[in-house]
Amino acid sequence: MSSARLSGVGVSSGRASGPVVRVAEPLGEPPAGPAPTDPAAEAARIRPAADVVVARLRERAAAASGDAKDVLETTAAMAADPALLSQAEKAVTSDGLPAARAVHQAAAGFISALEAAGGYMAERARDVRDVRDRLVAELLGVAAPGVPALASPSVLVARDLAPADTAGLDPAKVLALVTEEGGPTSHTAILARSLGIPAVV
Repeated sequence: MSSARLSGVGVSSGRASGPVVRVAEPLGEPPAGPAPTDPAAEAARIRPAADVVVARLRERAAAASGDAKDVLETTAAMAADPALLSQAEKAVTSDGLPAARAVHQAAAGFISALEAAGGYMAERARDVRDVRDRLVAELLGVAAPGVPALASPSVLVARDLAPADTAGLDPAKVLALVTEEGGPTSHTAILARSLGIPAVV
């Protein structure tokens, strides 16, 4: 069995050890073609997909409390953002992109702006990526990325963890979190502290 030593910044205090479970990588960038034969009909798929994502997030928020509830409600609001959805629709009707690629492209503009702002705003880029991935998955008819079911208490290791997924973690099953990306002010870090789960980024 091979081993490796990793270092990072602690964003939620505590110690833990256990078997590692890796979280699957997020969905890749959807293809730019083929162009839709009916751009108006293709663009019209975007808002219903967003409605489904929003409803799922609000349902989870209704069952949560504290920081988890706040984060899920914020993520739901992002998924319903008229500016994001309008830009995606325009990318379909004006640029001839499939709906999933249009959402991905529209989100990229928001992500770039947040990352350029730096600091706290840059941490919100992860939230937009989460919304993007959920919308794209809904449009493609595939399962949204997320945390796998844990058969036993484990340490979760991921490139990054969506705040909406962190909000649903069971501290009895998740011993600790290790992510490649993120920071102390990210929603994932805030939720890990709220749940009492040790975390390193």
